[in-house]
Amino acid sequence: MIRRSRLLTRALPAATAALVAMTLAAPAAHALPADFTVTADQPSVQQLDEIVEFLVATEASDEAKARNLEGGMDAVIVPKTVYQLGLFRAPRGASDITEITDRAGDKVSATLQASSAGRPSINMTVVFTKHDGNWRLSNSSLCEGVKTVGLNIYCNA
Repeated sequence: MIRRSRLLTRALPAATAALVAMTLAAPAAHALPADFTVTADQPSVQQLDEIVEFLVATEASDEAKARNLEGGMDAVIVPKTVYQLGLFRAPRGASDITEITDRAGDKVSATLQASSAGRPSINMTVVFTKHDGNWRLSNSSLCEGVKTVGLNIYCNA
């Protein structure tokens, strides 16, 4: 009886730790292709959310991220920095486009909600523009995000 009690005493903390780790583990993000872009005439909330995810939560190349930014290669420093800091990707944070608020030709406005451990949650409007056949996060939204998060990156939009 004492022997079983000792085994349970040793096994219980390990089992509890494993259960807690599984409970707290963030769900795996679905894999986006390395050449990801959104070309739909009327992008959905999910597609716009995937643009943001691709920019801030993947290790995609600078060139691939540039195809999803209105500012192209000149704007890559922002999502690259956000990715490296881990602000809006698991396990430290998350981001979601929750709704489309306006559509006007080659511009779509949407609500972005983002959170990161140790920082206030963000709720802001972001704009996507269609350029060269695909939808891109606008320069103005990128700069607003830089200001909101407090990144020490020059932004001119």
